[in-house]
Amino acid sequence: MRNFFKGVRRHIGRLDAQELRNQYNLIADEAEFLETLFETNAEGIIVLDAEGGVLRSNPAAKALLGMEPADAVKTMSIPLGKASKREITVTYPEEKTLETRTLPIKAGTLVYLRDITAEKARTEDELRIGATRAVRELASGVAHEIGNPLNALGLNLRLIERELPAESPSREPVAQCISLVERLDSILKGFLNALRPSRPNLAPGNIALPLKSCLDTLKAQFVGRSIAVFLDIPAALPTVALDSAQMEQVFFNLLKNALEAIRDGGKIEIAISADDNDVTVSFSDDGLGMDAETLAHLFEPYRTTKEHGTGLGLMISARIVRDHGGTIDVQSREGCGTKFTIRLPRIERRIRALGNG
Repeated sequence: MRNFFKGVRRHIGRLDAQELRNQYNLIADEAEFLETLFETNAEGIIVLDAEGGVLRSNPAAKALLGMEPADAVKTMSIPLGKASKREITVTYPEEKTLETRTLPIKAGTLVYLRDITAEKARTEDELRIGATRAVRELASGVAHEIGNPLNALGLNLRLIERELPAESPSREPVAQCISLVERLDSILKGFLNALRPSRPNLAPGNIALPLKSCLDTLKAQFVGRSIAVFLDIPAALPTVALDSAQMEQVFFNLLKNALEAIRDGGKIEIAISADDNDVTVSFSDDGLGMDAETLAHLFEPYRTTKEHGTGLGLMISARIVRDHGGTIDVQSREGCGTKFTIRLPRIERRIRALGNG
């Protein structure tokens, strides 16, 4: 279009009235076409002047930002007159991640907005899948190279312990060795669980039943440490498709984590609720909480703040929840406790989703 204007300017003195009208119509058509592209573009476009004021913006920019661009740019720290690329998070009307790019132009600065929420989620899923695959390969080697010798070592140590007199000074170091062997065996079993994940045997059920079973198992620990457990479970709950044994494992992992994070005399709040789509189970504790770095890598293997942890428990729990068609989220702040939230689809929603597929 720039060459077109240069050509018209160069020859305008030799154009008669009809030719001028023709050229004007061509320009008008081109301008209308570009205006349509600008207004209907799915990506947001904002044109800023040299001082950062909004000269123009398209409807997509307002939709992506959730507010008028003139108000949004005041908080976006846009580098005026420079080329840049970064990500920002928008929380209203829904949380999403936007890629923002800036380009210097003659009038000031062009800001380009693109919604990359789904793209980031896919990337994170691919990273999780890659991490799980790495755990499986490592666990396979560990099981082969360590499993059998470890079992033999444990059996022989127990035989030695039985033959030692009760007052023998050798009993304590042997007992310590047995404890270390059991620790290694626990790590190995964690690897094997990651290596051979079993698909859930889903059946219609009440999510409160495996939760209550898990609480019964841990009751002695709650009482022994004077930890108060507050339950909020409605009398009637919608049915979900679940594998009770696997979901009990998930609840056990979350509650064990809570027990290790809170001091004696602390509290754990557990609530179950339901809406038209999901049944939600939340676990809140008043423990130590987590910093942002720990939170960012929470469901990755080998990531743990526990002295004797493997970092596999939460990864396996997240996999189980995903295999149930659900989601698991966490909110935490250092010194302010932690809240895990599990959402499982109501069974009628799963049936509708399968029917639509």
